[in-house]
Amino acid sequence: MAEPNPQPEAEVTASAPPPKRGGGIMGPIIAAIIIVAGIAGIFSYMVVPALNPAKKEVSKELSGDGHNEEESSHSTDEGGSSKMMKVPFQLPESILVNIKGENNKVLSAKVGFLLKTKVNDDTKLKLMQDHLGKFNSMLVAAARSYFVDLDEDDLKVTEKVHRDLLKSKLNIVFMKVRSYDPKLEVLLEGDPVEEVYLPYFTHQ
Repeated sequence: MAEPNPQPEAEVTASAPPPKRGGGIMGPIIAAIIIVAGIAGIFSYMVVPALNPAKKEVSKELSGDGHNEEESSHSTDEGGSSKMMKVPFQLPESILVNIKGENNKVLSAKVGFLLKTKVNDDTKLKLMQDHLGKFNSMLVAAARSYFVDLDEDDLKVTEKVHRDLLKSKLNIVFMKVRSYDPKLEVLLEGDPVEEVYLPYFTHQ
């Protein structure tokens, strides 16, 4: 009996490794993101600084700033601060006048104003207030003369009209005051009344 033909041995093939979970299309995408991030990092840390070099700071001792500050403080020590004050001032007494008209109205008013000065420290401010106090009666008389000339129809206009007219009248008086007192001529600006206030303005 003939022996059967021997079967050739089947070659053992290496089985492919099982696919990893999470693979597929996500792998190339993640790799691409890593590459792009790497390029961006290189651009941020190497290219940008090269294109925009940091500004070099000059030492304060060598810059002009230190000199200017020293010069400014020096001028301040000699002449005080260059900033001038605007000083509020109020007439020391209220003004009471009879208003012309058929109703015999009485007007009561308190007058204050804001002065433009050449004062830049408390010592000069006190000096100005002391010298200006000598002319209180003249300033009160000027304000009173304005109110005495009013009639009943004038009371119908807005308060700002009275304030503006008083401002013009008081600046005329201050022109005389400055000419009478050399100290005030130095301490007050020309036409020093910038704004007039009427904290109290009633008629009945």
